[in-house]
Amino acid sequence: MGFIILGESIWHAFYTTVIILLSHFKHGVDESISEQILTILLVIGSYFVLAYIIKGAAEYLFEGSFKENRRKRKMAKTIEKMENHYIVCGYGRVGKQVAQELAYEKVDFVVIDKEPKVAKEAMSKGYFAICGDPIKESVLVKAGIKKAKALISALGEDTDNLFLSLTARSLNSDIFIVARASSKENVPKLKKAGADKVSMPYQIGGYHMAGIALRPAVVDFLDVINDGRHAELQIEELNIERGSSLIGQEIAETLSRKKAGVTVLAINKSNGVTKINPSGEEIIQRDDQLILMGTREQLEKLSKEISN
Repeated sequence: MGFIILGESIWHAFYTTVIILLSHFKHGVDESISEQILTILLVIGSYFVLAYIIKGAAEYLFEGSFKENRRKRKMAKTIEKMENHYIVCGYGRVGKQVAQELAYEKVDFVVIDKEPKVAKEAMSKGYFAICGDPIKESVLVKAGIKKAKALISALGEDTDNLFLSLTARSLNSDIFIVARASSKENVPKLKKAGADKVSMPYQIGGYHMAGIALRPAVVDFLDVINDGRHAELQIEELNIERGSSLIGQEIAETLSRKKAGVTVLAINKSNGVTKINPSGEEIIQRDDQLILMGTREQLEKLSKEISN
């Protein structure tokens, strides 16, 4: 309107206004109409190109982090709803193997590691993972320790595993804690701190290597029954709780190899006594823990029958 008042024609006023608004530069109006239209189209087109470049750069810079944050929020909500799950603290060489075994057994678990890169690696495997220091109460609470079934402390330093055991036990008095130890002298300290069981990976590795050299066939057999990936034979524990149909029954009546297809290797009594290779006349009592050997199908079938 201003250029019309100044005596410009309607078209020239429109052309000048558009050019100034888009390019902040006043072009001459002595070109032909077709040249002026082409100029307008080129200026508008350049803005579309610029907008497309900005959009692509913004997606590259921010969309990845947006998706990552959204995934973390979704994961946090899922972890919050978990119950009777496992918590793996430390995703190093030992922690990775533990997570791999838990994943194969298809149980719910959460990995905690304070290194962002390591936690992200666990997430890339499809695991639920939290980036944080597992020794801190807030991080353990975030992992659902108050409703967890067990915690596996696989940190690199014994002192860290000791403090973690103390913290975990203070947050959940019923949780089952397995702690890693590098030194044998630290085993009793870890147990006093709250660990139920202490594992020494280097010692276990040494025993295994010596066993392979001395009794290779025996070790191969033990590897088969210890490895859950083998369907031939597996070892499982069965806890006899109140109301179980097995209470008061003889092993030969319900758990003989002929009837159930499994073998009772041992019975851990509630008073701490362990009976290896019990006889068929052994009476099953409440709070007994039976160590059974059989195929995965046999063990699962037996567990379902007892549950029903």
